[in-house]
Amino acid sequence: MENKKKLGILLLIVSVLLLITGSFAWTSFTQRAINDRKTRVNFEEVGRLHDYFDRATGNKDVFAENFGDAPILVRVKLLEYMEINGESLVQADPAEVAAGNAVQPIKEDTGTWTAWTPEASGNSVGNRVGPGAVFNARAHWTVGWQPRAATEGSGQLNAPYFMPTFNRDRNDHKTAAAGHGRDWTQSGEEADTSASPDGTNAGADATGVTHPGDGTDGFWNSGDTANSLLGTPPDTESGPHTARQTVIQDQPVMLLSQWNALPVSQRVGNFWVVDPQTGWAYWANMLFPEEATSFLLDKANLSVSGLRGELYYGIKAVANMVANTDADVNAFWDGGNENPSDLAKQLVDEVRTGLPILGEMTPGQTFSMRGTQYRYLEDKGEGNHLVMMNSALSPGQWGTLGTTSYNGSIIDNRMRDFHDNLPSVMRRQVQPVQTNFPDDFANQPTGWGNFGAGGEVSLGSSQNPAALWVGGTNGWLFNMNHASVPASMREDLTAYTPGGERKAFALSLADLMQVSGDGRAFPTRPSRASQGPTEHWPLRTFGRPNVAWYIDASINPSVGAVVSHLLPVAQIDSPGYNPRPALIMRDQGGVWTSGL
Repeated sequence: MENKKKLGILLLIVSVLLLITGSFAWTSFTQRAINDRKTRVNFEEVGRLHDYFDRATGNKDVFAENFGDAPILVRVKLLEYMEINGESLVQADPAEVAAGNAVQPIKEDTGTWTAWTPEASGNSVGNRVGPGAVFNARAHWTVGWQPRAATEGSGQLNAPYFMPTFNRDRNDHKTAAAGHGRDWTQSGEEADTSASPDGTNAGADATGVTHPGDGTDGFWNSGDTANSLLGTPPDTESGPHTARQTVIQDQPVMLLSQWNALPVSQRVGNFWVVDPQTGWAYWANMLFPEEATSFLLDKANLSVSGLRGELYYGIKAVANMVANTDADVNAFWDGGNENPSDLAKQLVDEVRTGLPILGEMTPGQTFSMRGTQYRYLEDKGEGNHLVMMNSALSPGQWGTLGTTSYNGSIIDNRMRDFHDNLPSVMRRQVQPVQTNFPDDFANQPTGWGNFGAGGEVSLGSSQNPAALWVGGTNGWLFNMNHASVPASMREDLTAYTPGGERKAFALSLADLMQVSGDGRAFPTRPSRASQGPTEHWPLRTFGRPNVAWYIDASINPSVGAVVSHLLPVAQIDSPGYNPRPALIMRDQGGVWTSGL
């Protein structure tokens, strides 16, 4: 595929929702969506702002889609304007306006409208504060998206469906406006390529609708298809598209102060974070290709009880989308009279450094991912990397007595649980590995034992042949080419496996030997010890029936030795094993940059 250029400048998309009444009562609710941008040579847009609206119910879905081929950072600002009988509800101090410290909102100038800045409420946000507080009595919003019953009766819906944009032209800046939504230009003139009642794409009768759907809640469901409302290629893609789900919302919409109070492991994910100093809501993750954010705004209702006269209410959504480069991200902070908070910059930095650059690491290097220390073990080729937790999980059993397979064992399930509870930004990078691992072990059916009641079993004994250990050091480098080692055990190297399972796993003995030795992740026997002084971490390979190989804790003289113990106390039902989950991960192209 031809490589696409990265975004060259701050993408500015503007969507304006105009909620208008007639005299004395709420009679209509229409939207105008505006796309605009700051231009520069080689500018390319790879994101689309979606705007679905239904006049009758007030359903209002605002979210962003990445239709490009590289991850982007996204922020959206919502602004409001309301007037009654021609007078703005927000009245700025004339002296402050004259001094340049405030702006009087004007309906015709959407740049003067009031930014939505909510207060904290529980673990989410509540009423507006600041100048926009005057809207609280009349304009009621539902922000974020919570799971609810699917409209077609299929059960609970954890993420809504949407119709992917047909407009994949990087030089076209219309929103995907559906239902009673409207796409307009900044000047207020309808886009001349929007759909119209008689099926044409231009002219005075154009409706401003640019996207299929009626704007109601849950209109799109699994398997639904639709065709473009816009023109013909290259203006739009031909053929049907199939509905997809947005990402699942990890956290409710929150303020930066609430985000800062989260555990480090939870601060990057699929949710929106609002900077109250500017009104910008930041997507707290990279938005990856072919994905859409969860909803920032889900519903907007207007109360007109007791009003007399003419009411006008508008909501404006501005979306900035940038590539993950220093120059493009700096566009978030450069220009204008805004004063973004330091926490906003910290959030963006944490999103950009949500994972390290694995391709730049060396074997044995330790690093942090979302607050947890890991050790880089090996470059597996083709962009895949083997890493392992540098400490260990809490102690527990490897399995029950009589268990003959790692697959489905207690430790296997603990590893799977570890993966499933990783932050979403990490789970995305985890690559599939073999669905099942072999269970054959050396010298079956009795196996080998190199430690017993008196400590190390002498090399050359019947239980511990000297030829088992390369270089003659017990417990250091196991000879995977020994005659007693079956091919399945020798070849049990965890690998990226298309069509396999995305999961964490315990290393095999073959894995451990692959990363042990000079110039490797574990250059010495003691270097294999876990961080905890009493942590014995197990492998998935059996040493004997009911006994798995494990690595001795640093509290013992044989620290870092790989052990197959002869005593029952070390059998797989012992509660004292501390697993160290391993993962095969991949750097996503364009996500993690070194020039931070």
